[in-house]
Amino acid sequence: MLAGPSSARAEDTNALVVATFGGAYGQSQEIAYFEPFTQATGTKITMEIYDGTLAAIKAKIAASPSAYDVVDLSLGALTALCRDGLLEPIEASMLDASPGAPSAADDFLAGGLRACGVASVAWSTAIAFDRRAFDKAQPAKIGDLLDTKRFPGKRALPNGPRYTLELALLADGVEPDAVYSELATSAGQDRALKALDKIKADIIWWDKAQDPVNWLMEKKAVMAAGYSGRIFRASVGAPQRLDTLWDGQIYNLDLWAIPKAAANKDAAKRFIIFATEPARLAAQAQLIAYGPMRKSAIALVGKHPKIDVEMKPYLPTAPEHLKKALKFDEAWWSEHGAELANRFQAWREQASTAEGTQQGGAPNQPQ
Repeated sequence: MLAGPSSARAEDTNALVVATFGGAYGQSQEIAYFEPFTQATGTKITMEIYDGTLAAIKAKIAASPSAYDVVDLSLGALTALCRDGLLEPIEASMLDASPGAPSAADDFLAGGLRACGVASVAWSTAIAFDRRAFDKAQPAKIGDLLDTKRFPGKRALPNGPRYTLELALLADGVEPDAVYSELATSAGQDRALKALDKIKADIIWWDKAQDPVNWLMEKKAVMAAGYSGRIFRASVGAPQRLDTLWDGQIYNLDLWAIPKAAANKDAAKRFIIFATEPARLAAQAQLIAYGPMRKSAIALVGKHPKIDVEMKPYLPTAPEHLKKALKFDEAWWSEHGAELANRFQAWREQASTAEGTQQGGAPNQPQ
């Protein structure tokens, strides 16, 4: 049910206000978490939609009492709010263990349990490509992004340094666990930009999340860095056209958290315990191509109930997709972003005059 929270909230153990995102993601949460929790406990959930930004959520949860009892946060927002003392500490020991694991902590993927939050899903930026654009070999590794001889054609990349520079280093052979330490150095930045020099005449820059998939379908590009959920929706609609290069994917997390000033902390904890059970996480993954953050949940994922498509091949956290994956570091970008934005813009200007790279204006990093 969708409604705004009251400005003056009192404790109500039979009601929760949960802040999350809208669209297909919010709908998947209603089906997989909210409705079953209400049926199991009698606790009614009011879903409040926000845009996912730190600015939008901070004032709401800092109020006393908080406007929300549970919030769905990006890892960057959770880190900042936890540091500011606005979130309730969460003990991993409160979570239910899965069969075969001595504790819940042993079942969560790395980074899934935080001092103030519990991860539910991972989504990613990955390379999608048009199968029909290549007569012989198909792209199979992230390095193929830079190989315009074997895989000629335009590459659609985010219009800014985030994700773009990480992809450049991964494609140039840097291991995922070394990407940010490399990118923090002048030499590493040079390496990323030199890697992009190899394809600068074939880059088209996107600002809108729907652009990369649309450009693949319109044959404006043959390879494109895009968000995994949108790639999934396009791929199931055109399975003969689109495929995903999971090698070198850059993934990020969404986590459940409880505001320090929440009115209903006990009910909020019960909800998080329920929503992070393996069966619940698998239920959401069958509705939307976001990867569960518990190993046991991945094994439970089956077909999408409406379109009859096996969902495991589209999940960022499938074991085979995580082998060469990079976890996006929002805190790192908060520290280094301004410097790199300037370097990246200078490279863009130089590249456009030297090679005639297709430009979309100054970088306006997509969020």
